[in-house]
Amino acid sequence: MKKKLNKPILVAGISISFILWFYDGFSQQILEIKEWGLLSTIFLGLGFWWRQGQKETTSKPLPVTSLTEESVKDIINQGELILNTLSTEAPDYDISFFKKQLNQLSLSFDRQQLTIALAGDKKVGKTTLKDKLLSQNIFNDISFIEVESLFKEVEMPEIKADLILLLITGDLTNSHWEFLQKCNQNYQRFILVFNKKDQYIPEERVLILEQVQQKLKSMITPSDVIAISASPQSLKVREHEENGTIREWIEAQLPEIDPLSDRLKLIVELERKMLVWGSLWREAMSLKKDVKANLNNIRRDCALPIIEKYQWIAAASAFANPVAALDLLAAAAISSQLVIDLGVIYKQKLSFSQGRVLSGIIGKSIVQLGLVELSTQTISSVLKNNAITYVAGGTVQAISAAYLTRLAGLSLVEHFQDQDVDSTVVKEIDLKQFPQKIKKVFEKNKRTALVKNFIQQTLPRLSN
Repeated sequence: MKKKLNKPILVAGISISFILWFYDGFSQQILEIKEWGLLSTIFLGLGFWWRQGQKETTSKPLPVTSLTEESVKDIINQGELILNTLSTEAPDYDISFFKKQLNQLSLSFDRQQLTIALAGDKKVGKTTLKDKLLSQNIFNDISFIEVESLFKEVEMPEIKADLILLLITGDLTNSHWEFLQKCNQNYQRFILVFNKKDQYIPEERVLILEQVQQKLKSMITPSDVIAISASPQSLKVREHEENGTIREWIEAQLPEIDPLSDRLKLIVELERKMLVWGSLWREAMSLKKDVKANLNNIRRDCALPIIEKYQWIAAASAFANPVAALDLLAAAAISSQLVIDLGVIYKQKLSFSQGRVLSGIIGKSIVQLGLVELSTQTISSVLKNNAITYVAGGTVQAISAAYLTRLAGLSLVEHFQDQDVDSTVVKEIDLKQFPQKIKKVFEKNKRTALVKNFIQQTLPRLSN
């Protein structure tokens, strides 16, 4: 019984490249096409696949929707789906910690206790304001926390709070703006508190308040930008007596935080559920990300041997075939099969058309980014130090083919890791982001030490 071939794209592509090579040896007609003619044909095909991909994957941006209890539960369900997939693909992996966290989230929709965080730069009055709010004894079931040095970190830390009071003592800085944008994107409710207003003359206070309200009008209402004085400076009072003498003394000023207290009471009363939903959404998203990262690590371990297999096939094909243009034809077949095989690992139900489109994008992106020339130059410079290996005609082409195939495979891994785990849904290919993934992977793997190590692994396989 004949053995059934399970890699039709790979076998056909490599076979055609070798048939054309043998035909080149017996006929001069193929020389009339010349290298650029065949290259043009290949890239016309890649361009056709790319345009087809554009037609198939064009979609309108999703509208921005408000947060609901159903949308929060949907994120929790997505986390459970990923966790179940992780348990199925890695039965020995301990998922008890994640399972416990997901269960806790599902039981927290009726939570009454709220947490309010006071954030801001140093010396903006966080501690003083917290003490003043607590002294009012009007906030039941509410705890207040402080976040120190929020804008000194390279990456802003995640604040676990239902509501954030961001304190400033002047105009908004770029760091403040970036932080508030992140809050807005993550359903994080916040109030902008302009503290120490007593240090400004009335005209300046009004100007600063209006500027901040104008900048944040797309995120919050003007009533959520509040000017206070948690600990106003004492005033020197001078009194002229009838006898001509002057009497002076220092008079302490009462805090002015009532506008903030009133706003907080109203928000807690009217938005308690929304505050809880926002926190649950952020926690569920963070947990989903952690579970997905563990699943991706396991799948990556399975994907790397597949990538290595195809990089050695690419190397052997290029080494045996001296016609550079035909190497590209074989490479296209190899990358197409690589797309489909990696799709199986990441449970992506890719059709033949989608696999072909993604393969075409890989080839187009590698050429447009100039990675063929860069990799060849780097590999050639390393091999020049070894005259024996360098004189072999197909060595540079073979190693370059293997190297580019590896880059393509690692880029596919990056692409598939970003896709949803639900294999019943076929996600559209992002034609704008994928070339950036290839560039990112190349930047990680272009160091001379890594290239030398790759060459040392490849050379023994070419000599076998």
